[in-house]
Amino acid sequence: MPPKATSQAKPVGKWTGQSASLNKPTQSQPNKRKGQHDAGSKNPGKRSEPDTRDAKRVKMHDVRSIASQKSHAALKDGELNVQSFVGSLAFEINALDESMRRTRTSQTSRAFQRVPFTMRRRAAAHNHKKVPRRLRKRAIREMVEDNTPTVNSKTRMPKTTRARLRAETAKKLDLLAKRKKLRKLKGSGADEATVSIRAARPKIRRNTLNDPITTAGKFRKRQISKTWIPTHLWHAKRARMTPPTQPLWRFAIPLTPTQKVYRPTHRIQWEKGAMAWDMSYMSTIGLSGPRNSVQNVLKSLGLIQEALWNDKARRWRSGSMHWTGMLSREAKGNTYIIGPATIFWNPEKGENIDQCKQFRQLYIRIHPSAFLETFNELLRLAKMQNPRPYVEDLRFEVGSIDITGPDSTEALLGVLKPYFSNHESKEPDASKFESLAGLKDPGALPLGSLLAFSIMDPRLRYPPRQVALPRKDDQGAQAALLGAISALRKEECAKPHQLFDRDVRFKASRLPSQRSLNRRRGKGAPGAILEPTMVDPPIPIILLATRHSVDSQSSGTWTLMLPWKCVLPVWYGLMHYPLSTGGNPWFGGIDEIRHVTFERGLPWFPGDFPGTEAGKIWELRERQVRRKAWDGMPKGKRVNWETLDLGAGRKGEVGIGWSCDYETLLSLNKTNDPNEMEVSEKDVDEQSKTHSRNEKPDPKCPLETITQLPKPVFAMYQSPKSEPPPPASLVTAQIKILGRGVPTTCARVYRLPAAKTAIISSQAEVPATNPPLKVEGKLPPNLREQWLARKPSKKNGLKKISIRSDIDMETRQQLLAQQLIGPPAQFPPPPLNSESINGHPLCPDEEDLIGFVTTGSFNLRDGRGEAIASLSAIKAQEELRRYKNQTDPAARLCIVRNAGQNVGWLAKWELI
Repeated sequence: MPPKATSQAKPVGKWTGQSASLNKPTQSQPNKRKGQHDAGSKNPGKRSEPDTRDAKRVKMHDVRSIASQKSHAALKDGELNVQSFVGSLAFEINALDESMRRTRTSQTSRAFQRVPFTMRRRAAAHNHKKVPRRLRKRAIREMVEDNTPTVNSKTRMPKTTRARLRAETAKKLDLLAKRKKLRKLKGSGADEATVSIRAARPKIRRNTLNDPITTAGKFRKRQISKTWIPTHLWHAKRARMTPPTQPLWRFAIPLTPTQKVYRPTHRIQWEKGAMAWDMSYMSTIGLSGPRNSVQNVLKSLGLIQEALWNDKARRWRSGSMHWTGMLSREAKGNTYIIGPATIFWNPEKGENIDQCKQFRQLYIRIHPSAFLETFNELLRLAKMQNPRPYVEDLRFEVGSIDITGPDSTEALLGVLKPYFSNHESKEPDASKFESLAGLKDPGALPLGSLLAFSIMDPRLRYPPRQVALPRKDDQGAQAALLGAISALRKEECAKPHQLFDRDVRFKASRLPSQRSLNRRRGKGAPGAILEPTMVDPPIPIILLATRHSVDSQSSGTWTLMLPWKCVLPVWYGLMHYPLSTGGNPWFGGIDEIRHVTFERGLPWFPGDFPGTEAGKIWELRERQVRRKAWDGMPKGKRVNWETLDLGAGRKGEVGIGWSCDYETLLSLNKTNDPNEMEVSEKDVDEQSKTHSRNEKPDPKCPLETITQLPKPVFAMYQSPKSEPPPPASLVTAQIKILGRGVPTTCARVYRLPAAKTAIISSQAEVPATNPPLKVEGKLPPNLREQWLARKPSKKNGLKKISIRSDIDMETRQQLLAQQLIGPPAQFPPPPLNSESINGHPLCPDEEDLIGFVTTGSFNLRDGRGEAIASLSAIKAQEELRRYKNQTDPAARLCIVRNAGQNVGWLAKWELI
């Protein structure tokens, strides 16, 4: 179809779209920015600055206008001349390209709007120092043109007289203190440039809790009731921290970064990149003493597997690998789970001493929520041994960093440089670590891999440079990498780990100041790296490679353990390392740890272990948080738990809506006083002094009687002759939704209702015309069949019945006849939600409740809703015995219903 001719003829090639505002005089408008005045102000002496808003509007209109010409030359007598038409379009395309080019270069956006998405734009809008250097000149020019209020020194000065006097007094006192210290140093005959004040060596007491490290005076008042991790100041500017009055496990811990990292966290563990966490809040306990005494203590903590004490575990006992598993304790004939822990030994010194009396050392790395319970249990077990071993609290002596992702090995190789004077003195583990270049998954290493060596100060190589990685198509490099991985399995006579030596840790903590490093760097050529000298001590480290699960395709995790005061220099290097895949490593908080653990299908401690002491405290704390959030909502918007309609005449939520009500699940006695359910935030040190090791306070709530059963222990109760598990015991399971639906925390988990057998009467009965009315409060007899019909299958999927609007009249008549001949509808009609809820089957009764969801969300990896739940051990055993044939279509099926909702979703659970 030929294009329509324009109504007004315009000369070909003439530009159109010129703004008429060029011929009109600009009208002055009031400008609300500082320094601007109206033309008619009372002060005629000051001339108002020209208003550039109209000029900018005209300029933007000009650069965005697109020239056009009349296309009548291509249309002649109703026929289209293709050559002329293409020629006219060529002109318009060129004009469009020219307009796009002018628009792109006309500064339509401000400088602070072109910064990377990770930067905070609010601060950059009024401070040109917050944008990258390449945009600073442009930002200054725009701020001058727009008269943007900028940051000046007056806004940072004290505004009141009292504040000004206090600031001046503090400055004078600081100056006097420096002069006094300098006078004292000069009196001793030391030079100002060479003198260095030696920090006091920290005292590590045995068999008792140690005090936190002494921090700077200006930060000491902020750490009265908590302790800062080494990177606290770095995280406080970039992450949401725990509230100052509500520390988590007596530490100020980052919860999540301020920028959005939910999807990057998912991509990092499955695609590319790396993410690091400062895990210095993890507790480290040292156990040392005669070999037999140490082994007896470990066996009392649940390490009773035969594979740990035979020849197969010789590499673990020699210090060449680490072990990760569950610790437990015995009390009153029952076994209680403490929590997951990592244990590794210090290699033997090689002296010819009796094996039974040989002095051995080991470290136990455990979660801070279970530290006090583990420490007290170790003290109790150590007193029972003769000779007695020693227990040391090393929470503030050893820090750690976790890093995961396909590029985690590359980042560590770029930051951790081995410390050696010549190549002959390089440690064997350092050479093994450097041979892992190109490794994408730390989980590919042998189970329990451990590398221990010393590194130099990362600040000597700052900024870190990219390491040379082998190409993916290099067959020789891949073969060498496989050979390096297999070499880790060989047992070698390892030397004692330097991280176990107290003197080495103390010397490594005395790193030179950043000012001295800058002075040394200024004497050399620009960009030159610094070589370690006598004042640069080696930093002992231990690298642990963790494999999360056998069937998981996620990347493993590196755990870097090093002295507490050496964490910050290594952290700076990791955050600024340029990855080969682009960008820098990300950092995460508690939320990202839970996210990564959830997508791997693993439970997170302590939130998913409510049967442990740490899990009970976490559950009670979360109950208070959720109840406070529920109380803060308006009555019209929050869920009314008492009037929730569950169908079939059932009203009210099962248990307490904002909690995982294990009291209802396990039929425990509930407390009447709600204040008794609150968590006591007492000092760990005071609690250890007031309560004896053998005496425990009376339980404050029924949760004290709940126990946790690991999967291996629960498997022992599966035999027909075995005894039933403890009545108040829980097991952890993974739940996968089979269709739609996303479970959330505190969701209720039901088993499929039992099939109701029909009662067959021997007497002949005459069926009534109208069926009897359904008794209110009873579920439909075919409820089990309704739920089984919703199970998707490849052969028989759910078919939706739809009536097309274009069907013929004969088909319509047949459908109408079926409706007329069919059985009559029930009259009076059944009550609302008596048979189903909007087409969804009703949820079972409270007697079929088997557990609660502790963590639930949408799994981006699998593309469906998943959850980690705690199930009653007795009811889980009943379900496994009911379906002896695991191929039964109803085996391990369950129904998940979110708290406050009346619609359930079919799912399948599996023990983990």
